[in-house]
Amino acid sequence: MEKGFTRIFWQALCVGLLTGLVIVLFRLGIENMFEFVMVHFYAAPLLFLLITTLGGLAAGFVVYKFAPETSGSGIPYVKISLLKSGRLIRVRTIFVKFIAGVLGIGTGLSLGREGPSVQLGAGAGSFIGKIFKLDEHNRDKLIASGAGAAIGATFNAPIAGTLFVLEELIHRFTPSMLFPTLVATVVSASVARHFLGANPSFNTALPHITMEGSILPVCIVLGILAGVFGVLFSKTIFFFNNFYSRIKIPNYIKPALAGFLTGLAGLFLPYILSSGNGSVEMLFKGELPIVLVCTIFCAKFIITPLCFGSGAAGGIFLPMLMLGSFLGYITGFGANLLGAEVNLVAISSLGMAGFLASVSRTPLTAVVMVFEMTGGYECILPLMLTAAIADMVAEKMKHKPIYTELAAWQIVHKGK
Repeated sequence: MEKGFTRIFWQALCVGLLTGLVIVLFRLGIENMFEFVMVHFYAAPLLFLLITTLGGLAAGFVVYKFAPETSGSGIPYVKISLLKSGRLIRVRTIFVKFIAGVLGIGTGLSLGREGPSVQLGAGAGSFIGKIFKLDEHNRDKLIASGAGAAIGATFNAPIAGTLFVLEELIHRFTPSMLFPTLVATVVSASVARHFLGANPSFNTALPHITMEGSILPVCIVLGILAGVFGVLFSKTIFFFNNFYSRIKIPNYIKPALAGFLTGLAGLFLPYILSSGNGSVEMLFKGELPIVLVCTIFCAKFIITPLCFGSGAAGGIFLPMLMLGSFLGYITGFGANLLGAEVNLVAISSLGMAGFLASVSRTPLTAVVMVFEMTGGYECILPLMLTAAIADMVAEKMKHKPIYTELAAWQIVHKGK
């Protein structure tokens, strides 16, 4: 027994190290590519449109030529792979997902890096499992650990990374799965902090808010709104999934179409481009007028599903957090017009948790992730209430977890 724990410890340590390094390089690759595109091409509209289109085309070609399983988020595919004991995870997915993600998201596709990061982490776990010549059951532990480690490194949120594995990927709590996941997640987050810094993903000071005065009704209203809009967002995702599946053009061209349309919208509204981290930072700093906030929310609500449905290598996790923060800001602004006097930044963070809980149906992960990403434990009680109400509303609307539904859709339409 002791030998077994020692062995899994070193294996999980290797998974965490490899995942952390890959995620750091992936993030830097996307950020540097996006900055280069915006600095050198955004001022020339036609050239910028060409870049976003070619970026989508190149990303689509890499995916469908070398590893079609790397299309889309990556999280549904990892879920499917774990159900089939990791037999579908190929090492080449690490290279293909990395390149396609940098090419697509880095040139402006309105998608997040967290879904690809999860598949990168799962690929790292599979690779380490093959090195140690593990059987499928034990390799699954490293695949799940790598996925959690990727979330921990991506968001600087190791606790949320662990919860994500238990609540979303495997839906059970077992010591044999918890131990390697904790080790890999801690190691990968430490690697990310070493290279990228230990600050929260959204480095903003949240005020201490308690369940007193007007905050309670605001949480209730925001939870209801987040629940409803989260379900609508999921329906929009599947609308575009089905739309692209009916278009009779080669699959690798579909991300190019998404790139062109995103570039076109981005010329008028650059805040919707890529994952949205910068836009959330601007929102938290109060640099966006309310009319622009509403416009960005509506545009991102459509553009992200449009990009995701194309099969481009990108996720919806970060865009969901962005949409939730903007919805929270709008709700808080409306409440203040009615005399509530709530802090808009704090309410924006509540919106993140509510929207994520509604779409993914993982309220615990949503709460923990948001307070880790914002460093805002002071808001924990309102976070919990908002996420719980949003999740309940989604349940009443008969909405199933988005990644479970995407996995089922992928099996039916792609035969995986």
